[in-house]
Amino acid sequence: MLRRTAAFALAMASLATSAARGGEARCWLDRGAVVVSARAGDIAGDFLLDLSAPASALETDVAAAHGVGGPIWRQTLWLGRTRRPVTFAVRPLDARTLGLPTTLNGLIGADAVAGDVADLRVAPCRLEVWRGRAPWRRALAWLPLRVVGGVPAVQATVSDGVRRVTGLFAIDTGTAGVRLSPDLARLDRQPSSGADPASRLAPPARLADLTLGRRVFHDVPAAIESAPTPGLAGTIGTAVWSHYTVRLDSGRRRLVLAPP
Repeated sequence: MLRRTAAFALAMASLATSAARGGEARCWLDRGAVVVSARAGDIAGDFLLDLSAPASALETDVAAAHGVGGPIWRQTLWLGRTRRPVTFAVRPLDARTLGLPTTLNGLIGADAVAGDVADLRVAPCRLEVWRGRAPWRRALAWLPLRVVGGVPAVQATVSDGVRRVTGLFAIDTGTAGVRLSPDLARLDRQPSSGADPASRLAPPARLADLTLGRRVFHDVPAAIESAPTPGLAGTIGTAVWSHYTVRLDSGRRRLVLAPP
């Protein structure tokens, strides 16, 4: 009994040590896009979290209001208690934030968590970033992770009910549905007047199904990718990731899909 008690106490102490290295950042879902509360230098507020973007960015007007000049801005980014140096491109984000009621300071991309372990639960939203080893998490599936054009991607298969296409899809946390490269797909009819065929927040079409690992998702919202990354078939958005807690382990090149 004493040995069991000692072993249990040691395991608990080990877990507490691991947890102390993690940093939880407040986040929420805004029309399918993940918005996270973060701080870059002395600029604190809301940022769009998009892991399908290779580089982080600071919105031009926000940069001007804080006296940031030049095309790039090197600063420390805080996500919860986790911090790391990040290089932000200073550029307009109107096209990325159109339709979001939240005023955004910028975009946090894949570069901000490269080499770390990021756990994201979409609904209710929770983001944790771990420096080094992360706590154990029960997995429903493990998928090999590839980095294409600076963004993490996994293999998936999409179907319109007749044809099937297998390729690499970016892990997209800034988009509601699936976005397909125009080289691989087209809309079978034009969307209603005023609808954007490339909309990130209101996908105008539906896929018959998407297969990720051994799981098949049916009737998935979809749009056309307006600026596809070479080598990618498209991106997979939060309509799929909301079914899991997603662990992005870029250091070990794997995506862990855990219960939500």
